[in-house]
Amino acid sequence: MTTGPKLRLGKTLVPGLLAVGLFGVMALITLNAAFEPMTAAAGAGFPADVSITAELGYALFGFDELQQIGGTEPFLAAVLLVAVALDAALDASLVLAKREEEGEPVAALASAGEEASATGGPEPAVTDGGTDGSSAATTDRHTDTGGESR
Repeated sequence: MTTGPKLRLGKTLVPGLLAVGLFGVMALITLNAAFEPMTAAAGAGFPADVSITAELGYALFGFDELQQIGGTEPFLAAVLLVAVALDAALDASLVLAKREEEGEPVAALASAGEEASATGGPEPAVTDGGTDGSSAATTDRHTDTGGESR
C-alpha cells in the first residue's frame, strides 16, 4: 500500500521557503516595473541602417573608430551579465544533477543489475549475436533460431 507524500519540516524546508520568497520578490519587481515603448521622438533606439550586433561587437573588441554611433557599452554590459548568469545556471544544474549513494558518486547512465552488484563487476555488454568463444552462447543462439547452424 502506498502512502501520500509527507512534508519534511526542519532544515529541508528552509531552501524551499527561500526559493518561494525569491520568486515573490522577483514577481513584485516585474509587476511594478514600467515598460514604456521606445519611440523615435524620445531619441531612443538605433537607426534602421545600423547593425546592433556589429555595434556590440565593435564595443566588445574596442574598435571605437569603426562604430557608427556610440553608447553601446550599457548593452554590452547587459549581454555579458546574461552570459555569466547562464553559465552559472549551467554549472548549478550540473551540480544538482550529480547523484551520490553512500557517499560515492553514481554515473548518470550506469545501470547495474543484481548480478553485477553481487559479483562486484559491471554487467556484460549485449552484442549483436557474436560469440565470445563460449559454447553456451553458441548453443543458446542455435536453439533460439530453430537449431540449424548457418
